[in-house]
Amino acid sequence: MVKIKSICPHCGCGCYLLYEVENGKLIKVYPDKSDPVSEGKPCIKGLTCYEAIYEGRIKQPMIREKKNSELRPVSWREAIDFIYEKTKGIAPEEIFFNASGKTTNENNYIIQKFARIVFKTNNVDNCCGRLCHLATVLAVKQTYGTSINPYYMNDLRELDCIFLIGTNPRSNYPVAFNRILDAKKKGAKIISVQSVLNLTSEFADLPVTIAHGTELVLLNGIINFLIKNKFYDKEVESIHGFSELCSTVEKYEPSLVCETCEIDRKTFDEITRMVKESKNFGLMHGMGVTQHVNGIENVFGLLNLVLLKKGKILSLRGEVNVQGAGNMGCLPEFLPIGPMVLYKKLEEIWNYKLSYNKGRSITEALLISPVKVAFITEMNPAQSLPNLNQVHKNLRKMFLVYINPFFNITSTFADVILPCPTIIEETGTITNGEGRIRLVNKVIEPFGESKSVWKIMKELAVKYGHEKYFNYESERQIFNEITQVIKDYEVDADKVYSGEEAFMNKKIRFLRFNPSEFEGVEVVRSKEYPFILVTARSQFHFLTGDITSRCPTLLKMEKEAHCLINSKDAGELGVKDGEFVIVESSSGQIRVKLKIDNRIPDKTIVIPFHFRNVLVNKLMPTQFDEKTFTPNYKVVAVRIRKKEEDYFSIG
Repeated sequence: MVKIKSICPHCGCGCYLLYEVENGKLIKVYPDKSDPVSEGKPCIKGLTCYEAIYEGRIKQPMIREKKNSELRPVSWREAIDFIYEKTKGIAPEEIFFNASGKTTNENNYIIQKFARIVFKTNNVDNCCGRLCHLATVLAVKQTYGTSINPYYMNDLRELDCIFLIGTNPRSNYPVAFNRILDAKKKGAKIISVQSVLNLTSEFADLPVTIAHGTELVLLNGIINFLIKNKFYDKEVESIHGFSELCSTVEKYEPSLVCETCEIDRKTFDEITRMVKESKNFGLMHGMGVTQHVNGIENVFGLLNLVLLKKGKILSLRGEVNVQGAGNMGCLPEFLPIGPMVLYKKLEEIWNYKLSYNKGRSITEALLISPVKVAFITEMNPAQSLPNLNQVHKNLRKMFLVYINPFFNITSTFADVILPCPTIIEETGTITNGEGRIRLVNKVIEPFGESKSVWKIMKELAVKYGHEKYFNYESERQIFNEITQVIKDYEVDADKVYSGEEAFMNKKIRFLRFNPSEFEGVEVVRSKEYPFILVTARSQFHFLTGDITSRCPTLLKMEKEAHCLINSKDAGELGVKDGEFVIVESSSGQIRVKLKIDNRIPDKTIVIPFHFRNVLVNKLMPTQFDEKTFTPNYKVVAVRIRKKEEDYFSIG
């Protein structure tokens, strides 16, 4: 029996865990008390991941000869040949590759390199980055000139005022929340601004509920107050964009802010007082800010406030390696070397002529303007994308190669399924939400006939006649190339692979205000659709539940999705706690069990997105931030009814 230190497979905190292995089988997980991230206090999701690691796994390659035929097991050679025959000659604009924050830097680097060399396409994206926090990444780039947030999780402990907006760290990032509690013990004031009160709100000195989608109005109002009363350090006036910021926010007077955000003047005054008095201000945000049609403007608002207060900002992202996936160049807007304009320099490094055509995001390629062929790695788009009725139609029409450890909804649409290991079954590196590069140690051997993604891509490259560009023998060799190609990863590869941590380059290259105007919310309530739906993350589940939905311990805590609603609204609808209702939007409908929760504001419902039997994203319209193509998951107009006989199957 041995204990092996490796990465938690879940969120962007990127904690280390101790995995207990007996006779080659994973049997238990323990905290790593030496881990500087978790500090020996990881969350329950990480500690229970061993319960699901062997459940629902894909054992060997499978192919579907025709669209309506059954999947059948095949050899790796047969699967590779089948893919080649179906995709040879496909045009660059007709194929799409999706990388993943669930897998290593090395795997992601090879995915985008394979797409750009073998198929000459920039249609490459990464799921969690696009759907969750691309607004954060792009806004940070335009504010600080860096591809990573320049601050650290431990900075939370030193703050005297922590402004939490659109985030629930007590539930979603417990190891960060521990640091917030430490700051509170030292006297820090906590402001929690949410559209729906959450678990973190209970610990706030000032819990605030604002109208859905009005975050930017509040932020501009606070900034206007600080500027108008000169409650800022005069040095910030030299930051580019300051005068434009003053002009932009001057109209956001307290009366306008209170009316738009639906808060009283006393609450607004208390927020501004606490921010004004802070000498060491900090802000933490989540997808309650970014998953809007104005997501990037919201993040600019946050950053403008942080710059004005000479404060710090933190976002811990979603998946364990979503930061790394973006850094590796798994975005249609950027190459691993940087902006698309640098393609000539990358051509010299790879010794291959590249395309500089504009690539398509996952939102475009699978929903808006579907491609003919898609390679999807460790993502579940048939559950996680918006407007799922349309996504499912599109997936049925395209040739889908699915690379994943687990069977799920997306695997039912696949023409080819290729099994890959979970992250703890291979070696490599990840980059957590604070830019910390961490070694991933192999805990157990890959399940069944699973192969690492980089090895799959190498075999495919050989078949397509491009083997010389993928002549790798190890993950270590790939990481060497990463440190040579990606400027922010100029770290000592030997030290990283010996287990010594490093940080990617977090240097602030410039400071810039980016003033943003509020352009309205996505939708408003109407007579036809009188409720606003907000999606949320559960304390006990993660993403689309490939792991957490198979953990008995977590299922005891929360086994199914509920539609949370307050007792007043439930009474007016004539529905009771535990009853099933039909929730409808302009895009679709679902059947879900009702649960009374009086923290939920009037005419609002909250539904988690983790559960396969309640595909809440069928209710999401095709709305997105036009700058980031991040969908709106937070403000959707819906109606609720009881009549089961009118309900049509969700499939």
